[in-house]
Amino acid sequence: MGGANPPLAPQVFAARHPAACATAAALLVAIPVGLASATFRTILVGTCAWVLFWAVLRLERRRQAHYARIGYDTAPHGSWSTARPRAVLTTVLVAWGPVTVFIWLVGRTQDDPYGWTASAVFGVLAIAGGYVGDRLKARRRTRDRTAADQDAG
Repeated sequence: MGGANPPLAPQVFAARHPAACATAAALLVAIPVGLASATFRTILVGTCAWVLFWAVLRLERRRQAHYARIGYDTAPHGSWSTARPRAVLTTVLVAWGPVTVFIWLVGRTQDDPYGWTASAVFGVLAIAGGYVGDRLKARRRTRDRTAADQDAG
């Protein structure tokens, strides 16, 4: 989910078929849990994973529909580095809560589950990893554009 670039083909497919894609993803989460634990736990984890994946895909569908309605310019702009600190902090905190809960729920399926503190730390690491990946992708995109401009000029 971004907005600076047009969505990739898998994003479009997943947004058009959120229930089917959420079912496939939830099965990928629930099958290993089912191999290691009781039936009730497997059903609970699978259902929670399905709801989480379905909600994310519905939001992606709404985002794509909104951008199509308003004729959004897909040229890259408004990167993290130029965003206001409060907007960046809000974005990180909104993402951090669900990631922490998801890691905690997955951790409950293990014999020695993660506590809330460990889940929060792993959530921060996941969010930071996503941020670093986004920055590297933006840097590569800028470098490719600069190289193409030099070749054309």
